[in-house]
Amino acid sequence: MSTATDTLSPDHRAFSVSIEQPVFRMGVADGRWNLIRVEWPIALIEVSASVGTFVLRFELSGYPAQPPTAQLWDVNANMRLTDAHWPRSKGGRVGEVFRLDWNAGTALYLPCDRVTIATHPGWIAQMPAKLWRPDGSIVQYIEAVYELLHSADFTSPLVAAA
Repeated sequence: MSTATDTLSPDHRAFSVSIEQPVFRMGVADGRWNLIRVEWPIALIEVSASVGTFVLRFELSGYPAQPPTAQLWDVNANMRLTDAHWPRSKGGRVGEVFRLDWNAGTALYLPCDRVTIATHPGWIAQMPAKLWRPDGSIVQYIEAVYELLHSADFTSPLVAAA
């Protein structure tokens, strides 16, 4: 018997399976994140913050063997979230990860992000526990963002979301 995932590419199939796993579904049920849509290899996932929500636009080609990369996204305008709408920091880790000066804001400065780890090979030895795990799931990345958006360092963007 054929299933809907039989016609998908291997990376798309792996992602589809991962978002059906209990750890992802529990995050949805708890209001931590929500899958908005998938247009392979792009997936939009909304992540809650202590104030508001943010949408991550994931590029997932090669998933899970290749790490994902994500940027903050404005779903209504279908473009990268404007600078004034980005999370702000009180001087800690939020500011280090949500860097407008890093890769023109098209990737988050996280050791599980494809673009960032490719340009920081030293992180492989410096922070192996935070690197992308090809045997894991998208939840690794989403949880890292969720934790930052609920940390004491997070403060609301300069401009509230519309």
